[in-house]
Amino acid sequence: MSLASTYVDGRWRAEGAPVEVRNPADVSEVVEEVILGLASHVDEAFAAAERAFASWRRTPAAERAAILSRAAGELDARRDAIALDLVREEGKILADATAEVDRAAATLRFFVGEALQPTGDVLPPSRPAGLLLTRRLPLGPVAVVTPFNFPILVPAWKIGPALVYGNTVVWKPSELTPLTAVHLTAAFERAGLPAGVLNVVTGLGADVGRAVVEHRATRAVTFTGSTSVGREIERRVAGRGVKLQLEMGGKNVAIVLEDAPLEESAAALAKGSIAGAGQRCVAISRVVAPRSIAGDLVEALRAEFARWPLGNGLDPRIRVGPLVTAPAAARVIEGIEEARAEGAVVTAGGGRGEAEGLERGHFVEPTILTGVAPDARIAQEEVFGPVLALLAVDDDEEAVAVANGTPYGLSAAVLTRDLERALGLIDRLDVGMVHVNAVSCVQANVPFGGFKDSGFGPREQGKSAADFFTELQVVDVQPRS
Repeated sequence: MSLASTYVDGRWRAEGAPVEVRNPADVSEVVEEVILGLASHVDEAFAAAERAFASWRRTPAAERAAILSRAAGELDARRDAIALDLVREEGKILADATAEVDRAAATLRFFVGEALQPTGDVLPPSRPAGLLLTRRLPLGPVAVVTPFNFPILVPAWKIGPALVYGNTVVWKPSELTPLTAVHLTAAFERAGLPAGVLNVVTGLGADVGRAVVEHRATRAVTFTGSTSVGREIERRVAGRGVKLQLEMGGKNVAIVLEDAPLEESAAALAKGSIAGAGQRCVAISRVVAPRSIAGDLVEALRAEFARWPLGNGLDPRIRVGPLVTAPAAARVIEGIEEARAEGAVVTAGGGRGEAEGLERGHFVEPTILTGVAPDARIAQEEVFGPVLALLAVDDDEEAVAVANGTPYGLSAAVLTRDLERALGLIDRLDVGMVHVNAVSCVQANVPFGGFKDSGFGPREQGKSAADFFTELQVVDVQPRS
């Protein structure tokens, strides 16, 4: 029997076309047959969200928070089953999948705590005995569009604050990871979330995603995905008074200075670039280093990359799983070959993988490219695969110019023991997040987002979430008119 993945007004809907979910590590394995939702479900979902909003917005914050807390507990109770399905439909290794479920639960709990935090200010009134204050109010039905690569964490950090601040949600998850979407939705259902507060339509972006974004009842759109799709959403909602939050692509850079310990740096760079098979918007895809250490750094990276074997994520020995689809793997291989044609040298990886069994999956070897020019396509465009390009420079000025020389501005790292020099570089890096002697920091309490083609609108997570999911109201109370 096929699994329904669309949930509208408190009911699972079985209308739609069944599709097979296959394991990207071994496409001969059919994980599940799932019924995807239809564009026609979107009208029903928003109608339910509009009806539910009237009562949900008046539900005391403590009650909304209690539901989020119970949903987090449901994720805890089923973490192993959820992680197993996540591996089998998306491809990441089991340790990462389990950690993602844990982080999703922790994210919901963070917003449980935020529910009872102050939501405004008391201001000096203009007249004696008056009361002047601000408060935050929910928006209404919010459209949530999420990607395949973190199919339970990213939804948790969007849906959690949306609900706790009193909004209702119509969620369009990735059609590539419907099982994880069902798990998260079921957690809210078992937690007692009222019908219509969360509605889920799992379908193709071209029809369901577009219908969700363009619906007349959409008060806000929060999206994580590619820059091209994000910019298209921006055009479609322009002029409609719809709040917009876009988390898009990245071409993240790590600047490694001469005094950085090479082995430690190589270990951090490997994890930053090839964990999750490089399918992360925060993945490090460029390393900028002085020419004096570039050769030694490449050798340290080659040695570290060799410690990251490819394979099925359910095997505990494996550290890099497959890419999510065959076209995704083909695009990465095409990018590597184009880099070769532009003069880059493949010093590690570069192929599909030759171990037995890999031929049935969407694998790409962890790859190191040297001799890469700053204006080469591989140094300018997001790869979304396990590929790291090394660019050698003469000084810090050139390092900053190379680091900033792409359309993206999500994340950057500086690896050095010289704090004064690191602070000088930080001041000149045109990105939303900068790390010193680390390559990323994604936590529920930390605002997340980037500049330029990497982000648009208020930041996600942390206290910044309230900026997007609420609107500010001024209340001026005078004893007499």
